[in-house]
Amino acid sequence: MGIMIPEILGIICSFLDIKDVRRFRLCCKAFADVGACFVHRNVVFFLHHGDFDMLQRISLHPIASKNVRSLVYINQILRTPKLSWERFRASYSTLRHLEKCMGRYQNVPISPVLGNQQLAKVYKDYEATLEQQEKIIQANADFSRIREAISHFSALQEVTMSSGDWFWDGKKNPFQSCLDLEEATWEPDGCRHLDALLTAIFEADIKLKKLAAGVLSWQFFQKPRAQLGQALSHLTNLTSLELMIDTTDNTSQCQQLMETGLLRGFIKTLTQLQTLHVVFTWDPNYDPQYIPRLDDIIDPKHRWDDLDSLTLGNITCERQELMSMLKRHKDTLRELCLEDIHLRTTSWLVLLPKMRRTMDLDHACLCGVLYGVEEPLAYEEYWDLDEQSYLRDDLNDYLVNDNIRRCPLKEGMY
Repeated sequence: MGIMIPEILGIICSFLDIKDVRRFRLCCKAFADVGACFVHRNVVFFLHHGDFDMLQRISLHPIASKNVRSLVYINQILRTPKLSWERFRASYSTLRHLEKCMGRYQNVPISPVLGNQQLAKVYKDYEATLEQQEKIIQANADFSRIREAISHFSALQEVTMSSGDWFWDGKKNPFQSCLDLEEATWEPDGCRHLDALLTAIFEADIKLKKLAAGVLSWQFFQKPRAQLGQALSHLTNLTSLELMIDTTDNTSQCQQLMETGLLRGFIKTLTQLQTLHVVFTWDPNYDPQYIPRLDDIIDPKHRWDDLDSLTLGNITCERQELMSMLKRHKDTLRELCLEDIHLRTTSWLVLLPKMRRTMDLDHACLCGVLYGVEEPLAYEEYWDLDEQSYLRDDLNDYLVNDNIRRCPLKEGMY
C-alpha cells in the first residue's frame, strides 16, 4: 500500500458512495486521511446535542474540516412541554395503531411491539434528549456551537435550512430513538435555525455560493434593517438562492413588509445569480389569503446576466409584467417553473403563445392553479394542473417542443 499515492486514492474515493468511503477509511491511516476529504463534504444536523458533538468532531479534524462543502440544518425539535409517562405510553399506543393500519394498507411488515420495560427505557431517552434540548436553547448554545464549527469550515459553499421536508429528503433523524412521538418545528418557522447559520457565516467571513431555506416564515425579514443587513451581507456572491416563504401568519403585516421592496432589494443585489427559486406558501383554507406581487420579488427593470433557472410560486401579476421579465432573460433562461400563478386581469391564453415564441427553454413546468381573466372575455380562466396532470404534461411539452403547434389550454375552467 505504500506505493498508492494520495491522488490515486482520491480518484478511487470519488467513485464511491459515502457508506463505502466510510468502510474504505477503516483500512489504514492513509486510507482514513484520504477518505476524510470526501466523507463529510455534506453534513446534515439537527438541534440535538449528539449532532452538535458530531459537528465539533468534524470541525477539529485537520482534514475533514477543510473539505466540508455543504451544511444542511433541519428545523425539527422535540415538542414542549414534556409528556408524562402516561401520555407518552398513550401516544405510543396511537402510533402502533397507525402503523398497523398503514401496514395492512401497504402490505408491509411493521416493527415489533415494545414491552413496558423497553418503552420505559425509550421514555428515559426521550426525557434526557428533551432536557438537553432545553439547555441548549436557554443558553443559546446552538448559536455558539454552530459558530465554532463553521469557523473551521474554510471550504464551505452551500447552506440549507430545511423545515417541513423542503430541500431535504432524508428519513433518519436523531429523535428516532424517542420514537418520533413529539416532533415539532421551531416557530416562527426556520427563523432561529437560519439566524444561527447566517450569524456564523458572517463571523467566519465566508462567501456562500448557494443558500436554500424553507419553509421560512416571512418574519425572518422583519428584523431591524441594520441587523438584517448584517445577516445578508455575506450572501452577495450567491449563484443560487432558493426560498420557500410562509406568509400565512399575520398576512397584513407580511403584505406591508413585502410591499416595502425589502425582499426585492436583497435579491437585486445578487448579481451573480444563476438559479432563483422563490415560492410562497398557499393554503386554500386560510382566509384572508395573501398573494405577493411579482414586483415585490423582482425589480421591474432588473436583469441578471447569467440567470439560467427560475421558479416562482403563488404570486400575482399581469401577463405583460411576467412577459417583460422573461424577455429580459430570454438569452440565458433555460429552465422555468411557474406554480399557482394568478394573472389579475389578463389571460393565459394570450400569454402562453408569446412565451413559446419568445423563450428557448429546455425545461418548462407549469403546475398548481393558473388563474386569469381578460376583457372582453366574459369568463374567468381557472386550470388546476395538478388535478389535470395530462393537461399539465401537454402544456409543458407545448412550451419546449416546436413540433406542437396548438396551445392545449382551452377557454373555460378545468
